[in-house]
Amino acid sequence: MTFTQGGGGQRPSSGAMGRTTVVPPVIHGLTEHNATRLRQQAGGGQTTGRQPTPAERLRERSAQASQNISAILAKITQRGEAPEPAKPQILTAQIQQELRSWRTPQIIAIGSSTGGPEALTKLLPHLAPPMPPILIVQHIPAMFSRLLAERLDMACALHICEAATGNDLMPNHVYIAPGGQHMELQQSAEGLRIFCHPGAKVNNVCPSADVLFASVAKYFGSAALGVILTGMGRDGATGLAQMHAQGAHTLGQDEASCVVYGMPRAAFEEQAVDYQVNLQEMAKAITCVVQA
Repeated sequence: MTFTQGGGGQRPSSGAMGRTTVVPPVIHGLTEHNATRLRQQAGGGQTTGRQPTPAERLRERSAQASQNISAILAKITQRGEAPEPAKPQILTAQIQQELRSWRTPQIIAIGSSTGGPEALTKLLPHLAPPMPPILIVQHIPAMFSRLLAERLDMACALHICEAATGNDLMPNHVYIAPGGQHMELQQSAEGLRIFCHPGAKVNNVCPSADVLFASVAKYFGSAALGVILTGMGRDGATGLAQMHAQGAHTLGQDEASCVVYGMPRAAFEEQAVDYQVNLQEMAKAITCVVQA
């Protein structure tokens, strides 16, 4: 008598019709007794033909459950192991001396995103005149960029404002790109001025730090300082690399002080960052470069 496999287990083939045979259902392919017998045969042992006692079945199941739990715990432990916290980058006396040897910048360009407003509140109040013009792209919705600028202006020695097309580049002034508009530089008969305009998103954001950095690289070359702060994604990495290629020096916020170490990491991996600096020491680093 032959059988074919069907959806409900085994059934007689058409050639065996007419004879009634009761076929026990197959549960998981093997019964507990057959599984034990096959394991004994595979191990070279001989089966005695007796069924395991309830105590033996309990021990076997307990051992298997223990192995499964151990494997699961091992995976959970591996997945849950947090990497060691990043160590803050220390602005040593040697690094400060190196920063003072850099060319004094005529402009500073800063890019930031997630965690950026808080980072700017910790950075800008510690910058004091004399400072070159500072241009900032912070990923922020329209309307909030002006509120951010007004809040910072009250806390800083530098004058901070929301940028607008036609703004002259004034020393001791900080210009924050309007939300929803790219900010770059534009040559006019009177000299370089700020140009703000709506446009397609770059790196899924507008304003984009890449747009600002590329413009600064074009017009200032090595006479600029680029800074990239905390933020998600990789906006600014390509533009900072362009600045670096033109001879500009660059600083990146270190992982330990970032809310999200995305943008600084991307720029660092592009080899576009000269030094990574902890946020608490970023103002000191910038001052070393500017007021050497």
